Amino acid sequence: DGLRQWVIIDPKRPETFDQAQQMLSKSHCVGIKIHPEEHLYPIVEHGQAIFEFAAKHEAVVLTHSGQENSMPEDFVPFANDHPNVKLILAHIGCSCDEDLSHQVRAVQMSKHGNIFADTSSASNILPGVIEWAVSEIGAEKVLFGTDSPLYDVPMQRARINEADLNDHEKQIILRDNALKLLDLKLEGYV
Repeated sequence: DGLRQWVIIDPKRPETFDQAQQMLSKSHCVGIKIHPEEHLYPIVEHGQAIFEFAAKHEAVVLTHSGQENSMPEDFVPFANDHPNVKLILAHIGCSCDEDLSHQVRAVQMSKHGNIFADTSSASNILPGVIEWAVSEIGAEKVLFGTDSPLYDVPMQRARINEADLNDHEKQIILRDNALKLLDLKLEGYV
């Protein structure tokens, strides 16, 4: 009962929108996952259709970000045009140009506060990246992510545990943001 899932949309395959519509009606489906790099499409060409669909279904969108087809700043106009769509830019520090700031800067460009970033990236194992992101956008805009099975979950968790952040910031990143963003309830937990 505690397992949740994302439904994948590939805008070049219209049937994935039909599948997403069906899955989003189920309580265990928390939102839409897109991956412009794996599905080989530029978000600038397909973002409008994805975000219109997400807005219609009031769905959270989680996306790979930081490479040619998925630069974080390219998502900002779609998120700004659809304030009811919450967007999670995966992979703080992931970048095709070695600039670790793209996801954080995109969060800062949000007009409605509906853009977030997650920690699932090999790039942010560099010293101070998580702390820098929190100092720039606040713990409330950073979500814990693992990118499992690509990366080892305990290693990803250790980055947060060992970060130079206070316990409250760590709890916000590790749990509270996801509960709020995905409208999840954990009965019996503090």
